[in-house]
Amino acid sequence: MSGVNPQRPSLRHKNAKRRGVQGSAAPHWPDARGVPHHHGGATREGQPDEVHLDSLNLDPFGRLTLALMRFHFQTFAAPETHGWLLALRCATAHVGPRAAGPLCYDIVTLVQTLRSSRSTAFRFNSEGCACCRVWLTPEERQMMELVQALRQRRTGRAQTVGQMLCEGAQGEKLIASVEHYLRQHAPEFASKPV
Repeated sequence: MSGVNPQRPSLRHKNAKRRGVQGSAAPHWPDARGVPHHHGGATREGQPDEVHLDSLNLDPFGRLTLALMRFHFQTFAAPETHGWLLALRCATAHVGPRAAGPLCYDIVTLVQTLRSSRSTAFRFNSEGCACCRVWLTPEERQMMELVQALRQRRTGRAQTVGQMLCEGAQGEKLIASVEHYLRQHAPEFASKPV
């Protein structure tokens, strides 16, 4: 007996089908040189509470941060998709193999801090879906506003947005996690002493 069950489709076949659904792990956005890529492919109308990605004017680092967070949230929402591997592949494509591991580790820490700071689920759109990646849920918009506020050293705004993300609780742990991430990886923090 070969060990193959004819009643059960092979995992290789099932995974091959899934790969086509997930899309590329290297999403299209401006590269490190600032060369813009236009959103291609099919699109959909935004939900009433969503905003278009272009409205935030994210730079390449902000866009990479959003993509990596989405892949890690996908890991928790649908573990069988292995979003963490997609995040690692995406990070490697953008920052190289040496920096990708530490970058993803710090993103996971940030995602876990955010998840533990909330009593409700964090709604996110799939980075692997060309129709969805161009829309931000209210939670994603707030998270990116928090990142941007801390990058611009607007601590009052960061505290307000952090409290909204933490659903009324103080957001000190979340803010500290984002600050650590930025000190380690954001271009404007890399050249300045801590």
